[in-house]
Amino acid sequence: MITEFENRENIQIFKRASGKIIGLTFAGENYYRDAKEVIKRYNDMRTNLYKSKDCKKGTITIGIPPLVLSAVFSSVLPNLILKNPDINFIIKEIGAYALKSELLLDKVDLAVLLYPERISKNIIDSIEIHSSELALFLSPKHVLAKKQQITWADLHHQKMAIFDQTFMIHHHLKEAFERNNCYPDIVLDSSCWDFLLSAVKTNKELLTILPLPMAELYHSKEFLCRKIESPVPWKVTLCRQRKTVYTHLEEYIFDKLLEAFRPTK
Repeated sequence: MITEFENRENIQIFKRASGKIIGLTFAGENYYRDAKEVIKRYNDMRTNLYKSKDCKKGTITIGIPPLVLSAVFSSVLPNLILKNPDINFIIKEIGAYALKSELLLDKVDLAVLLYPERISKNIIDSIEIHSSELALFLSPKHVLAKKQQITWADLHHQKMAIFDQTFMIHHHLKEAFERNNCYPDIVLDSSCWDFLLSAVKTNKELLTILPLPMAELYHSKEFLCRKIESPVPWKVTLCRQRKTVYTHLEEYIFDKLLEAFRPTK
């Protein structure tokens, strides 16, 4: 068989002495090296073929702030879960500020945070999946209700309810207040966005600041939404710890989430 191959290809693969094979020729060594690479690639191809099946099984933990879950993931997440019945999804609803620690301590596989995350890009991968801004929500009876656009000066000394310190929005707002020399009267903070919204609906003196998409999702005559001049951006990012190797399940879910938020052409 070997001699037939050499005769057919008109090349000598093996060195011979006294009718015995004693080694490989230069061409034979190259051929042997290439053959090993082909076999390795074939085995990798077979392995990856079956791993693609296995990547749709297992458990994955995703941290998502409650507000983002409602405003951004209300259709994406249920669709992903329904299409992958063999995957156990654990969803941790935590404010984005607290969620940063969960990601860094490896308590979640993926985390949905707000930009800027203030974590080194050497530590995490971060990809923007949604962009909007923060807006003012108020009762139609509030003194600012007649204004179509709000300035930061309008908010000075106004009674306000905002998210608590476990939320990135809390810290972004505090920075914006300082930057614009605006000091509202923060009468309460909460981790519950629907409580903040209900508070302004039932108290005509109270204001709150939430992401603009909340006005589009929850229409009501009991509150108004007003844009703020020079608003605080609300940019949602999908994040994971930067690693040399990810599990196939982590790669699969990360890619599927990015695909879900990719703009359709």
